[in-house]
Amino acid sequence: MVWNRGQSLFGGRYVIEGKLGEGGIGITYLVRNQTNELRVIKTLKEEILNNCSWKVQRDKLRQDFRSEAVRLAVCRHPHIVQIENIFDEYDLPCMVMEYIEGEDLGKRLRQRGILSESEALLYIRQIGDALTVIHQKGLLHRDIKPRNIIIRTGRREAVLIDFGIAREFIPGVVQRHTVYRTPGFAPPEQYQLEAPRGEYIDVYGLAATLYTLLTGVVPTSADERNRNAPLLPPHHFNPGISHSVDRAIMQAMAMQPQYRPQSVKEWLSLLSNLENIRGIHISPPSTAKLSQSIITPQLTWQCVRTIEARGMVYAVTISPNGKFFASASSDNSIKLWNLDTGKNIRNFGRLFLGHTDSVWTLAISPNGEILASGGWDNTIKLWFLNTGKNIRTLYTHTNWVNSLAFSPDGKLLASGSADCSVQLILVSTGNVINTFFGHTDTVTSVAFSPDGQLLASAGADFSIKLWQVSTGCEIRTLVGHSFFVNCVAFDREGNTLVSGSSDKTIRFWHAITGRMLKTLTGHTDAVSSIALSPDMQILASGSWDSTIKLWHIDTATEICTLSGHNNYIRSIAFSPDSKTLVSASDDDTIKIWRHKDD
Repeated sequence: MVWNRGQSLFGGRYVIEGKLGEGGIGITYLVRNQTNELRVIKTLKEEILNNCSWKVQRDKLRQDFRSEAVRLAVCRHPHIVQIENIFDEYDLPCMVMEYIEGEDLGKRLRQRGILSESEALLYIRQIGDALTVIHQKGLLHRDIKPRNIIIRTGRREAVLIDFGIAREFIPGVVQRHTVYRTPGFAPPEQYQLEAPRGEYIDVYGLAATLYTLLTGVVPTSADERNRNAPLLPPHHFNPGISHSVDRAIMQAMAMQPQYRPQSVKEWLSLLSNLENIRGIHISPPSTAKLSQSIITPQLTWQCVRTIEARGMVYAVTISPNGKFFASASSDNSIKLWNLDTGKNIRNFGRLFLGHTDSVWTLAISPNGEILASGGWDNTIKLWFLNTGKNIRTLYTHTNWVNSLAFSPDGKLLASGSADCSVQLILVSTGNVINTFFGHTDTVTSVAFSPDGQLLASAGADFSIKLWQVSTGCEIRTLVGHSFFVNCVAFDREGNTLVSGSSDKTIRFWHAITGRMLKTLTGHTDAVSSIALSPDMQILASGSWDSTIKLWHIDTATEICTLSGHNNYIRSIAFSPDSKTLVSASDDDTIKIWRHKDD
């Protein structure tokens, strides 16, 4: 039954103006109350209640509708649609809500395009505050998306609407909820009839909404992600998004709920903290640190050359003989340079044999003959370093290739990917001889131990895993970082593993026992790359704070900070003689640093 214009409800207290819309089980009407003010009435569809498949649960459906209306009525907040009344009409439960004059964010996106970051964050914070109140009342919204957020006409004020699938929850307890979701905005838990429920469900939806507001793109659905379809970071579609916001969105949309912020308040706090450190000027080292640098022989470093690139430079690696280095960029290019002169020797991938998307990682074989590259086109390419000729292209991963490492004997190539796997590839044939599964999110870095018996892998699941190369067995998982682990490296003896993380720390681990040995702090943003000097005197760390820090390995003290890049540092590499450092940055430059003797 559809109510018609002029029909009165609840003893004449409300008069129908017209139908506003309908969803899967509900229908909404515009009405006027006794003081001639516009209101919205929502009720259940009669055909749903009479449907044979719903008849058994008809009473429960009515009761759930009334219960949620009552709970929503006590969620008083300026950014939550307000409930005015609850009543039954013709055996149909009804809730009366305020009428909000304005347009929903879905319509706004279609008509005006994406929002600025500042405006989007304003609305997200407003809705986040509203969700905090809702969660305190024991409810999950479960359907956060642009269409369910209305901006009041003439005001920068967002209001959360449509609580049609809101459900009661007990944090961490496995509960049975109706399987309903909007693809792209619903986390994996909403695809399950029974699963633990928590605020992190709405955290995912809120982050996905911010993703769409900033890009105009609906995120890859959790169902597709479970089938290895990638969730591209928002900045892939909108390079103008700040990396701090980009990172916060990706963390909140982690597939495993334990890796997301556990509450909306926690995520909003993370978002604020990341914003606050954006653009901070990194001061020169303190007087004490400068004095330490001066009295330490051969540890005063300076930039001797800056090479301009055509795009953001994501990776650099130096040849074993120390004569050349290769770079990889966002313009899909790979270039070989003379380390002494900075002259470009050759480009790889001409005649349509190159990567078709950004090249993210590089590795040179121990004999200096083969260059391996991996990128966002999901491929690995092998090249002859001295000629630039393509040897083969491997299509073994189903998502981005983030890291590559040759075994010490050069026979194996390890690869880490956003498909959450690590692969071992036989270099001579290109065949995958083993695949390691265990990470629950993107594999960001791989490294062989000096004897080639162990392989370390780091992930966006905040963990490091150690694998036995010969068997593929996972030996142990190292846990301690509180954010993405971006890079790992073994020391020369293979007894110590070093890791860098988006939690701004560098950690040393005992490779045999997995015990954490020490933590270095000092960077003000993510540690994106680390490099150990071959003489094992210095640890270099590159960061999103645009600096490189040099540390004494033995004493774990900071030597100095190298400043000069004006954007995120992505990759750093030491020369074989430990006297030269090469760095790559999002500022479209490569810098060559050398120490000067006192």
